[in-house]
This record gives sequence, C-alpha cells and structure tokens, in this order.
Amino acid sequence: MRRDWGKLFGKQLAKLRNAKRLKQHQLEERMGTGAQYVSHLETGRNKPGFENIFEIAEGLNVSPMELFFMAGLDDSKDVLRKRIETLLDSCNEEDLRKIYRMMLVSLEK
Repeated sequence: MRRDWGKLFGKQLAKLRNAKRLKQHQLEERMGTGAQYVSHLETGRNKPGFENIFEIAEGLNVSPMELFFMAGLDDSKDVLRKRIETLLDSCNEEDLRKIYRMMLVSLEK
C-alpha cells in the first residue's frame, strides 16, 4: 500500500496549527504566503518544498522535525527499529553521515 505523504503531512500540519490555536489565515500571515496556501497543504493538494518546511515550522514556532511525526508512522519501538534498520541498510556512506548528523541535532536536549 502506497502512502499519500502529502495528506499525512497535511494532517500533521493541521494538528500542530490547531494545537497553537491558529487559524489557517493567521499562519499564512506569519509565513507571508497567499490565501489558501495552508488549506492546500493540509488537504494534501500541494506539497511543501524544502524551504517552505522551515517557514512553516517558524510560523508555528516548532522544530521542522515536528512536522514529520505523523500519525500511523509511530509504531512500537521494535517495529520502528526494524524500519530504521531496513532504511539504513540501503544507504551509502555519505547518506549515513547525514542521517547521523540529523539524529544528533534532533536528539539534543
């Protein structure tokens, strides 16, 4: 079964926006985007680019990583470990370095 990443991202965006008690237009104002931008993201109609992800996170005052903690992907610890191992097995050395650096940043407390 193929996942619709745009819709999953949109659901997470809506969840975070609602948790911050923001209307769509308020987030759009914070981001300096046009009308309906957030609506189109939340419905999966549009998918954000790399820089847009950081603008969205800044507008919500959250870490960009929080935009990717999507419902349905956070399974049990054992399942997550196996999924991570499977993904890492297909990575080259440079990809592993990048992933390691991202992990260090995201796990800093």
